[in-house]
Amino acid sequence: MATHHGKFFIALFFCVAPFALPTFSYAQKATPLVIQGGTLIDATGRAPIEDAVIVVEGERIKAVGKRGEVALPRNARVIDAKGKTMLPGLIDGHCHLLDFMGEIYLHLGITTCPDITQNDDEWTLAQRDGTNLGKIRGPRIWSTGARLVGPPPAWALRGERGYLIKTPEDAVAAVRKKKAEGIEIIKFNEYVDPEAIKAGAAEANRLGLPVTCHCLDAFLAAEAGFAGVEHHWGLGMTSIGDVKKRWEIHERRMTGKINTADLSYYYEPENFDKIVKAMVEKNVSWSPTIATWYRPLSPSVARFKERELSILDRKEASYLPGVLREQALGQYERYAKFPPERLNNAREGYKKLEDLIRRYVQAGGLIRAGSDPNNGLPGLGVHQEMVMFVEAGLTPMQAIQAATVNVAKAFRKDKVFGTVEPGKVADLIAVDGDPLKDIWATQNVKLVVLGGKIVDHEFHANFKNPIPAIRAWRATPQEIEISPRSVVQGSGAATVKITTRRGFDRFHKATLAGKELETRFISTSELEATIPLVLTKQVGTYPLIVVGQGDSASKSAPAYLIVSFKK
Repeated sequence: MATHHGKFFIALFFCVAPFALPTFSYAQKATPLVIQGGTLIDATGRAPIEDAVIVVEGERIKAVGKRGEVALPRNARVIDAKGKTMLPGLIDGHCHLLDFMGEIYLHLGITTCPDITQNDDEWTLAQRDGTNLGKIRGPRIWSTGARLVGPPPAWALRGERGYLIKTPEDAVAAVRKKKAEGIEIIKFNEYVDPEAIKAGAAEANRLGLPVTCHCLDAFLAAEAGFAGVEHHWGLGMTSIGDVKKRWEIHERRMTGKINTADLSYYYEPENFDKIVKAMVEKNVSWSPTIATWYRPLSPSVARFKERELSILDRKEASYLPGVLREQALGQYERYAKFPPERLNNAREGYKKLEDLIRRYVQAGGLIRAGSDPNNGLPGLGVHQEMVMFVEAGLTPMQAIQAATVNVAKAFRKDKVFGTVEPGKVADLIAVDGDPLKDIWATQNVKLVVLGGKIVDHEFHANFKNPIPAIRAWRATPQEIEISPRSVVQGSGAATVKITTRRGFDRFHKATLAGKELETRFISTSELEATIPLVLTKQVGTYPLIVVGQGDSASKSAPAYLIVSFKK
């Protein structure tokens, strides 16, 4: 994708040379900032303003209007945005923030990350404070911290990290603790008892904290006063009227027997309208996160992949972990291996999902564009989802609002974020092109203003987060089994099957006595590894361990291979 700087950056250099340095600081002198000459899409839904003027004083927007109708402050830094489109800084409707992601978000014009994740409270709060102080390059953070989780079912691999909630009292106590810490959003998982969910949500709402969830019952979320439901299956699985069948399908997904992309085939459209009605009546937002799961089915698939490679192949972004490439490109490989019937089912399911999205938005639902970068790139999924929303029948303006004001409204931040209006925080981007004519233009980011300050939005090969993540991005299952458990000394190369309940991914590698083995991904519950002859020459007991990738890579507990004497 061509991204030429053109006259805009010439004007920027001459007018605001101090901001062109590769630094990131909120300590810049509070000189008034004027951006003029471009077309403004303010995300309110109003018509664009051509030849617009935006006046910024401190971190707030002072005035907005057409050139000649807005008084310009004296001694302001003036940016000529002629030929550009100005937008609010984008907000990722389902962000997962990790230590290496900050520059990706800024590069893509995403100025705020509602970190809907399972990061520990302490780490995510440290990241938030670091970005607020200008010590960490990255977007503004609104965080859930560790989620509130119920006791896992018997078939689950392990319990999720988070606050274990067994009673309503547990939920209330956890919410109060998070409020005291400074956490801004509460998140439940699907295993929490409904009465505990209601009690926790009531307390969160009393304290002014929005609540969202992984859930299989959108009616419960609406009844409990939730601000949001995450992922397409939050509504889609609710449409499966037989609750037992619903949970059986969920178990199959969570144990690796089917993929998340398979779920929508089972959705029941005859139940969509009553789900939509309940959600809209209670003003519950929804982040379907379709890009991370379904972009290989989009008509834009080739362009999506090309754009991902344009980021992953950047020399200055070489610090990005290899697992990121594995996760993003692996999604295309996964679909390519679907047999015809499964691929047809996935396509049929995705059509159902597009229908559900249309119904929800047409009824007035507050939809959020979110990247959920488990199978894609952080931040880029927001842009891809905007494209897919338009392909599904939404207008470009609705897609833009899904990545700006809708997210701010969902998390009760719209009084100060989400639109370009006087009094709002000055989070702004400038892009080449007109997103109302071509939604892809949102990716042509040429300027990023965060909290009233122009920030460098390029990649830097020496980027390093001063507070690294505590755990690996994609955790490795702890308990593994191997088969066979023994081989005969010198008997030749051997193939070992490695199994777990769930949690393997394409980037996982097996090691034997510290030596990496050729490893093949079979499913989320199975790997195959080849043990070369050289490693079976000596009898003994050898630890086989599955490891992840990256600086904070995790590893499994060992299983042991016995090399026995040759008879």
